[in-house]
Amino acid sequence: MQEDRKGEIIKLLSTRGYMTVEELAEQLYVSGPTVRRCLQVLADEGRIKRIHGGASYIGRDSYEWTLDMRSRVNPREKRVIGKLAAELVGEGNHIFLDAGSTCHFLAKELDPSMKMTVLTNSIPTIMELSGHKNCQIESPCGQYYPSHTSFFGEESAQFIRKRHADYYFATSTAVDSRTGVSVRSLVEVSVKQAMRDCSDCMVLLMDHTKMETTDYYHLFDFSQVDILVTDAPLPDSMREACERYDVEVILP
Repeated sequence: MQEDRKGEIIKLLSTRGYMTVEELAEQLYVSGPTVRRCLQVLADEGRIKRIHGGASYIGRDSYEWTLDMRSRVNPREKRVIGKLAAELVGEGNHIFLDAGSTCHFLAKELDPSMKMTVLTNSIPTIMELSGHKNCQIESPCGQYYPSHTSFFGEESAQFIRKRHADYYFATSTAVDSRTGVSVRSLVEVSVKQAMRDCSDCMVLLMDHTKMETTDYYHLFDFSQVDILVTDAPLPDSMREACERYDVEVILP
């Protein structure tokens, strides 16, 4: 019975990316404690990742999660981070927003009357800002990835390298105080690195669940981060790294 239930959970998570315990219990017609026990077993087997209140799929294709899937993971934390990050943006600023879901939350918090220039490779973020009458929006050309609803590739990176921003608001799947910032998907690397190289200040937007974790592709050294915006106090190792590399930390 438990094996069947585990299989159903994997099937649901592989389709939706992330689900809460309550959503899984409703789908499987079982109790919350039963779901939690199954999730713990699956996490111990390395087949899912436990996240506060639910779980996410970590199969080999999980890097292709849609924005909607990614936005469902820790939305409260991302909303808090988005609001804090939006306070950094001033009148007349030029900013880069990558295709991460936390950047989309940030876009929702930007003052619609403020004059600014935004370059982003994310179609949903462009649509979010399309009603801001004083916002000039640019998007790099390149290869369109439907699963990300975004543009990536060397052509996109070259477009970005002909611009310059006051701030690059960066997202990623993992940050480690020793190895730095990493991502799950290789297609993201060239665009994110171009944004970093062509900005005065990189602001890393990371919720607490990504702290002291690593992913497959190295993106930035920790020393390249200028500001870290997060939703909860940092682990001691991360706090010490921020002090060592003079990284400003912004908390609620």
